[in-house]
Amino acid sequence: MPNPTATFMVFATLRAGTNVEEFNALREDEQKQLEVLRSEGKVGAHYISPARGATFVEVIAADEREAAATLATLPFARFFEAEVYPTTPPDAAELAHRARL
Repeated sequence: MPNPTATFMVFATLRAGTNVEEFNALREDEQKQLEVLRSEGKVGAHYISPARGATFVEVIAADEREAAATLATLPFARFFEAEVYPTTPPDAAELAHRARL
């Protein structure tokens, strides 16, 4: 039986040749969907490295298939090459920090 609280760190880089205008036009939709996913407990931390054209997204899912399905709901998903890494769940200190946010 899969662990319903498994976590995955997704490292994604912007694909070469991405249409910047099309990408930027979806920015608000991306932020709205991230908020929906956060409220559903499917996404945790999210970091962006504009200088490297990369993003890091923590996904909470039962397995890698569910993590990929969650990522696919993001409007920006088609612009990125993503690698999904299984991780350990957040420790007590991280959970306490998140509770303060």
